[in-house]
Amino acid sequence: MDEEQGAPRALADRIRDNIDFDAWLQEQVKKTPWWAISLAGHAMLLALLSVITFSTQEVHSEEVPIIVTVPPPKVAKIEIERPQGLVERKGVPTGDTQPSATDEPAIYFPDAEESDHNESADGEDYGQMKGDSKEFISYLPGESGGIKGRQTGKGPGLTDAIGIGGGGGGAGRYGGPFGGRVNRRAKGGGTKGSTDATENAVTAGLRWLARHQNADGSWDAENFSAQCKKSICDGKGYRDYNIGLTGLSLLAFLGAGYTHLSRDKYVDPITGKEMSFGTVVKNGILYLIKAQDADGLFGAKAGGKMMYNHAVSALAMAEAFGLTQSPLFKEPAQKGIDFLLAAKNPYKAWRYQPKDGENDSSVTGWCVMAMKSAEISGLNVGRAAFEEAKSFIEEITEKNYGKCGYTKLEDAGVKVVVQGKNEDYANHDSLTAVGMLCRMFIDHNSKDPILELGAKLLVQDLPTWDKVKKTNDYYYWYYATLCLFQFDGPDSGGSQKYWNHWNVAMVEAIVKHQATPKDVCASGSWDADDRWGFEGGRVYATALNTLTLEVYYRYDSAFGGNKRK
Repeated sequence: MDEEQGAPRALADRIRDNIDFDAWLQEQVKKTPWWAISLAGHAMLLALLSVITFSTQEVHSEEVPIIVTVPPPKVAKIEIERPQGLVERKGVPTGDTQPSATDEPAIYFPDAEESDHNESADGEDYGQMKGDSKEFISYLPGESGGIKGRQTGKGPGLTDAIGIGGGGGGAGRYGGPFGGRVNRRAKGGGTKGSTDATENAVTAGLRWLARHQNADGSWDAENFSAQCKKSICDGKGYRDYNIGLTGLSLLAFLGAGYTHLSRDKYVDPITGKEMSFGTVVKNGILYLIKAQDADGLFGAKAGGKMMYNHAVSALAMAEAFGLTQSPLFKEPAQKGIDFLLAAKNPYKAWRYQPKDGENDSSVTGWCVMAMKSAEISGLNVGRAAFEEAKSFIEEITEKNYGKCGYTKLEDAGVKVVVQGKNEDYANHDSLTAVGMLCRMFIDHNSKDPILELGAKLLVQDLPTWDKVKKTNDYYYWYYATLCLFQFDGPDSGGSQKYWNHWNVAMVEAIVKHQATPKDVCASGSWDADDRWGFEGGRVYATALNTLTLEVYYRYDSAFGGNKRK
């Protein structure tokens, strides 16, 4: 064992070998005040992995250069048109052998008006959000006792941070989203989307990820098919980024409110094995801890684009600590953030290597998200790095149309490609969405004029699943979904004129094209045939699309629901 790997491995072994670990941690919970994590600032958990230029050991960044070409100018549209047609599913890919009530299609009433009251899952009406004031951060556990994390039955559920469980959790900074995931999903997607279909798709996506997790707790972009049963899933990615994909996959479980203590169990119809999402999360966290070196870096010191790997893993570890406040997770989470801060270019931002003198909005977006998660989880971050990152985003943002560049202002609106891999895919304003999210979650300024300009750009390019015209871009869909939900979603204080149009198209594009039980082992996953699928493969596609469909209950608004004029 390498000396610098000794401490992280020892910590991982301590967790793994302690047979009564869960009972021990529950006992610690009783002694420890639990700080509810603010959803308001947490929306920086964006899944940016789709722009990671993955490479195999044989293909490095020097051999696969990124080429930037300028597309034809786009004429702005004045009117926003609603996509026609309803979401149709040919089977719900839950992995269950028997049909469920959620197989029924969602009904859309185009003339329906929003209700003047809310109703909780138990039928109780209430006129305003229940919970504490926006200035108060609760440290109380859930109504049923125990930690805040999704449990079965009446177990405590998380209502104030990433993911909402089935039971009563502690009130959050913006008040508990009373009624849990069902009500939040209905409010966010409601008749504008398909609530049953989206939640079934999330569950199916998590089951596919659980089925393809390695024995050591990691996910493998290239060799995930070694876990396949009954049929072989296609869609290989680059193995150099396995640790980043492990972090991304963990975020999908954490986003649904699952922690290492969740006890939900089911029998996987493909493998016939009893599975537990809690065990999946626990093993994934252990893998990250063992992969962290003495300096706090997740993964190996290598060339290429190692900062993507580290930023995504640091984000997942910070979120795991934030959700549980487990003392065993605090040190690796803090060390991951410390390395991130040390890797930043002085007075600037980040790119592929620590302090390499170059900056780009894609890597910077991941790093900002990791810092934001750490900040609201109670870790030490400071404000200087946030402000310097914001200055970089400002520097590369075009002020008349709101477009954000890649490495410089002149890149705003250009097409970023990897030569020989994805030149023929349609261009999208992905980095504009990244820039908007950075602005929202650093400044919390809903009146920032760049946000309105950016929103107008995004809804001119709604999600469309078309492999012939090559419009698929999961990274763009994920970022823009989070961005518009934050800026113009149900709790944003906005009019929802942007969000409603986007949401219908997003559900149509993603849910309808998820693999179903007829696809056997691939059931619950998505094809890697999108703009960046050659890098992350089917693991990336499934983790990222699952995260996109968790948008309805994953975050509270950064603006606290204050109506904008």
